[in-house]
Amino acid sequence: MAEGSAEVEALEQEIENTFLRLSKGGRNEDDTEKLRHHWRVILKNLSFCMYQLNWLLVSTNKNTYTHHFIPRSLGLSYNPTVQVLKSLEEQGLIVRLKGKRYENAPVLTRIYPTAELMERLWQYFIAIEEEIEPPYLFIKEGEHGWEDYRSFLPDDHYEVREMEQINEFLKGHDWACKGPVTLRYKHSVLQGGRLYNAFQALPDRRMRIRINTTIDGKPIGEVDFSANHLRLNLAYDKGVDAGATPYEDIGEAAGGLTRVKVKEFITVAMGADNAGKAASRCALAGISGQDFQRLTEAAHRVFPDLDLFTGWGIHGQNYEGQILKQVMLEGIKKDIVCLPVHDAVAVQQEHLKWAEETMLECWDRQMETSGLARVKVDFP
Repeated sequence: MAEGSAEVEALEQEIENTFLRLSKGGRNEDDTEKLRHHWRVILKNLSFCMYQLNWLLVSTNKNTYTHHFIPRSLGLSYNPTVQVLKSLEEQGLIVRLKGKRYENAPVLTRIYPTAELMERLWQYFIAIEEEIEPPYLFIKEGEHGWEDYRSFLPDDHYEVREMEQINEFLKGHDWACKGPVTLRYKHSVLQGGRLYNAFQALPDRRMRIRINTTIDGKPIGEVDFSANHLRLNLAYDKGVDAGATPYEDIGEAAGGLTRVKVKEFITVAMGADNAGKAASRCALAGISGQDFQRLTEAAHRVFPDLDLFTGWGIHGQNYEGQILKQVMLEGIKKDIVCLPVHDAVAVQQEHLKWAEETMLECWDRQMETSGLARVKVDFP
């Protein structure tokens, strides 16, 4: 948690007067301090997950605490972890789902705070931080999951240097869910390449939390690329302008289907490598077989050059990641913090005009085009 913040002192008092008092039993001072540390870690993570609407995964397998990197890096051990979970459950402060044993990927125990615990934890969230330290560059390799991509690259590789420059700059600033910005590829440097950070996982649709946070104590706005993957696809080797309202144009051509439905279809159709897979995924998203056919025909009619069902989406992620990375690097030159949010950046409101102009410039530079991108601004 941010040093010197009021939240640090308040949480310590909460742990001492409530949680530790009910769980320490006859422990000596060394064991009590170890248990106190476990309360700190688990409660902070529960607060974090509460705002990100994620389960907190906790292992109840003793071997995990001997061999696995994550619990060791957090200073967690088996007995105190189990004691904290037991105490939380006995007090009715968590929902707990037991893990399941699968051969290759066992499911960990999942916990989530109840309303009563949320009332105690909500105010601590804003002060919670992750360490900003390398690696910042990853690649996904088969069963091994995400690996440090630096081991595949020379030390002076430009992307290693760029990600280090970005994160060193960010260390001196404050925002919600402060932590590293990482660049992640899937299988090759042509696939994926998206920027990830904890901030972008904050809810902002049903509950407008992310847009109502601050950067260095000042209110923010978000500048989004409009229909970005569709525009990237039409720009790549084609130079086609998608116009001001591409989703609406496809929806009208499909017989009046909504923008939301068109956007969902385009996202799936550009990501899938064949029409059959796309149809199945669209069905799960509530797009009927009839609407799928209408949307496919309409998209090809409105934009004959649009690549659908070829798996192009993962290449679109690559271009998107490169563009946003360049925006962040341009921001460093002006001492402006830019936080990547999927296909957008969050900046202090005083820098929104700069962000609009810079995003369009970086898009044109990356795609070797002019005037084919569009942006829109979102306020709290």
